[in-house]
Order: sequence, then structure tokens, then C-alpha cells
Amino acid sequence: MLKILLLATLTILAGQEAHAQIVNLNASDLIPKIELSFSPRTGSFTEGSTFDIPILINTKGVSVNGVEIRINFDKDRLEIVKPSSGQSIIGVWVEPPSYDNTRGFANYVGIIPSGITTSSGSIGSITFRAKKTGRATLSFAASSKVLLNDGFGTEATLLLGRSEYTIISKAPEGVRVASETHPFSSEWYNNNSPILFWDKDPGVTGFSYILDDKPTTIPENTIIGNETIKAFENLEDGLWYFHVKANRNGAWGAPGHFLVRIDTTPPADFTPEVDYLLAAAIFTERALVSFFTTDNLSGIDHYEVGVIDQNQPVTVSPVFVQTESPYQVSLTSDKLSVLVRAVDKAGNIRDVSILVGPPSLIGKFIKDNLVYILLAIILAGLIGLTFHYLVGHHIIRYLRKASELVKKEEQQTSTPGPYIAQKPNEITGNYPESRQK
Repeated sequence: MLKILLLATLTILAGQEAHAQIVNLNASDLIPKIELSFSPRTGSFTEGSTFDIPILINTKGVSVNGVEIRINFDKDRLEIVKPSSGQSIIGVWVEPPSYDNTRGFANYVGIIPSGITTSSGSIGSITFRAKKTGRATLSFAASSKVLLNDGFGTEATLLLGRSEYTIISKAPEGVRVASETHPFSSEWYNNNSPILFWDKDPGVTGFSYILDDKPTTIPENTIIGNETIKAFENLEDGLWYFHVKANRNGAWGAPGHFLVRIDTTPPADFTPEVDYLLAAAIFTERALVSFFTTDNLSGIDHYEVGVIDQNQPVTVSPVFVQTESPYQVSLTSDKLSVLVRAVDKAGNIRDVSILVGPPSLIGKFIKDNLVYILLAIILAGLIGLTFHYLVGHHIIRYLRKASELVKKEEQQTSTPGPYIAQKPNEITGNYPESRQK
């Protein structure tokens, strides 16, 4: 009706000119067109990630005071995890914001009491989760409405925006690697042919991997195969690192790393030493066996010792016991073979042996005649003391007496005096020289 009235008015005004041109106008073109949109309009998001999409309104310079927004989204590829209104131009919510992930829609209905004129007003914000790879659309339903702030609740003409997002494959995370032959990366193994296997997540189309001696190597972006197990043979001793990464729909994930420790070399050769403590050998019939060696890679884990009497049948085997150096051996035989076993942390073994027996025949003689030997020692001591007293005492006495006589004679010779009859020397029997003259 409004269109007809406008057309009639324009016809009357143009009737004054004979050659006036008739102009047709659509009344709806005179009503402001309000724009509804999402931000961003396009974008790419990783499968499994979440992202926020603001809902915006551009009133094109006119005031509006009511909205009824109906939003449709791709329910197969998107799901709403938080329909937060956030900072919104809506002052009063006629209906609480709601959503339905099963049917793929969300609603925002509210009024703006004083009206608003804006070029980028926020009605709300939706947090989506990317469910599945592909193209996901987001659009406003044709039933959406925006009311002008004109006192009549006039519905504005709407320009309904539409967005399209690309959901790309999530890059695989670091691949988890394991091994049945070498299960613990912190331990050493004497198996130089490890077998490794790793997980394969859904959607993975292939793997790139490499084995080297560097801990941080990243395999090249080239698919080697899609198998999840790899065996290696005859690797050299040392540390080996296995690196593998997965490709899913063209996206390479972070590499997974696995350390393999290999040590197939036994400990260094060594020679045990036997120490005989005389008292231990005589009284307790024991000897001490000392030993030590090294291992360049894994290190020495422990020692074991076994003892066997070689006088027994060859079918007899020793029982090894874990011990430390020195090891005390009971001298139960004159022909004992002591086997010392060094075991490294990879399980490699180095065996050496040494013959252990009584220290000598002297020891056996001492043991068998110990009582007589002790008596002989005591007797010898007494004899020595007696000899020292008897012989030594008289010799010293005569030496002292001789010394006194010599001194007396020297004094008489050096000092002349009256003639005194002298007696012969008690020792030599001679008279002094002065008398002989």
C-alpha cells in the first residue's frame, strides 16, 4: 500500500510536465539495512582446537533497540562449548542465550532499552570446538530480526552474513615408542639386535624415522612406511637413539625419541691375588682372595665367587655367591680352585680362576709341632738369660778389677817416694819394674 501511495504522489508531482518520466520506487529500499556478521568470516582451525567467534551488528547509522538472532552451524564439524554473551550491547535478555549441538543452532534474543547506533556492536561470542576435518559453515537464519528504535518496533532489513571455516587435521603429537627387547631406556642390555614398536593414532598415513647416536635428531619430512615396528641387527656397543614422527593428512607431528643402551663386551680381564695371613693360615685355615676390574660402558654391577676342590670328581660344579673383595676362603684342601666372576650392568660376564692352598710346608710343620716349638722358644730364652747372667757378670767383674789395677800402677810410676817393699802382681806374678831393677 505504501508503495502505491508513493507511486501516486510522484505521478502527481510529475504531471505538471508534459514529458515527465514515470519513476518506480520500492518502499523497502528506503528502510535501513542492518548488517549481521561473524568475525572472522573465514579461517582455518586445527581439529580438536577451540576458537571464539564474535557476533557483530552494523546498524548503518540508525538506532536499533531489539534483536532476535538465530544462528545455524555445521553440527558435524563444529560444536559449541561456551555460548558466552561476553561484552554485549544487549541490556535485557528476553530469552537466555541457548544452543543445541544436536541440531546445530544457537539463539540470542534481547532488547537495548535506550537503543544503540554502532558500526561494530557485539551481540555475543560463541566458543566452538573443531570436531572433524573439512569445511564448516556458520550463518544467520532467515528468521533473525532486528527492530528499529522508532517507537513502532519496525523490523529492519537485514544483510545476513555467512562464514566458512576450514578444519584441518591436527598434527600428531610425539609418537610413543617402546621395546620388548630393551624396555627401559635407563638400563643396559647385551642384546645388540633391538626391536622397537610405536603407536599409530587414527588418521595417520605414514611415518618417518631414523636411528643414530644423536639424542635430538628430527627425521626428514618423507614417509618411509606405515608399519609400526622396526628391527635392527648387530648394532655396535654404545648409545643408540630412535627417532620417529607421524604424518596425518599432510601434517607432520612432533618426533618421538627412544634411547637404547647396548653393551656386549664383558668386563676387562683381571688376575685375583691371594693373601695369607700367618695367624689365619695356621689357626683358622683361611686365606683372602682379592680382586678388581673395570667395565668401560655399563660399569661393574657385582662380583660372584665359587670354590671347587679339584680333588673331587670333574662332575662337581661350584655354587657362585655374590660377594665383595676380599673374599675369605677356607683351606679345606691343598688344591682349591677359586673362580671369580665379574658381572657388568648389561649382564656380561668375565670369569677368572686362581689356585689356592696352604701357604707352605713350613706352615704345616709349625701347626703340627706348635707345642714343642713354643717350649723350645721358652727354653732358649731361659738359657740365654742364664748365660748372660753367669758369663756376662764375671767378665764384667774381672774387667773392672783390671782397670782399677792399671790406674793404681800408673799413679805409682809418676810419683817417686821412699822405697817400699812391693809384692808381686796378683795376675801376672811379676814384681813391679822398679823392684826388678
